[in-house]
Amino acid sequence: MKYTYDDEADARTTAMIRVMALFFVGIMIIAATTSPVATGTKEGERAPALEGKYYNGSGWFDFDLESYWDPLWVEGDITGQWVALEFMDTDCPYCVQSAEDISVDSNDFGSSDSGWDGAIVNFIASVAELNIEGHDSSRSEITAFRNKIADSGESCANIDCGSRPGGAHNFPYIDDLDLENMQKWKVSGTPSYYLIQPNGIIAWSSAENQGEELRDAILTLVPRESA
Repeated sequence: MKYTYDDEADARTTAMIRVMALFFVGIMIIAATTSPVATGTKEGERAPALEGKYYNGSGWFDFDLESYWDPLWVEGDITGQWVALEFMDTDCPYCVQSAEDISVDSNDFGSSDSGWDGAIVNFIASVAELNIEGHDSSRSEITAFRNKIADSGESCANIDCGSRPGGAHNFPYIDDLDLENMQKWKVSGTPSYYLIQPNGIIAWSSAENQGEELRDAILTLVPRESA
């Protein structure tokens, strides 16, 4: 059989190869010139992983912080849901005192039913057992603190857990009694707070804003309809 050389087909193949080469060169340029967001706990960094078992009021379930993130979220989008993360210890006196503020903030910003016209803020507590004498916690103590259960037999910072300030909390409480998450996030003390954008980027931390309250950060940074 006689073979016939097809100049037109050869030209098309050459053109396709050139297009593909230009495409891959473009991808390499983008990869070389785009600075990836570092993972860390400072403002502007991507929040590290945070996993474990969490209590939601009815039982203990697997928790993964990354399930909250929306990689397609853009700044100013009011439909994206933010995260307010608290590292706390049920035997920490300051955490007990701040429980009332957290009650108010989670009710005010956690739902549009409160009249809040901004993006929803999901509150999450990661509960540690600090290596301090008298800080002997347990899941039953976490439950008593979260639900504000009176006469539970559980003591939180030397008071009945049910007598702490504020109302019962309805947001997830994560068991971090082994300090794995706290160490991963390099948290030096409790309570510590982080406000995280819907795309997983840390917008604010109490460690970098001494004296500023979480509530003020939410009012300043979380987008609102009226803004």
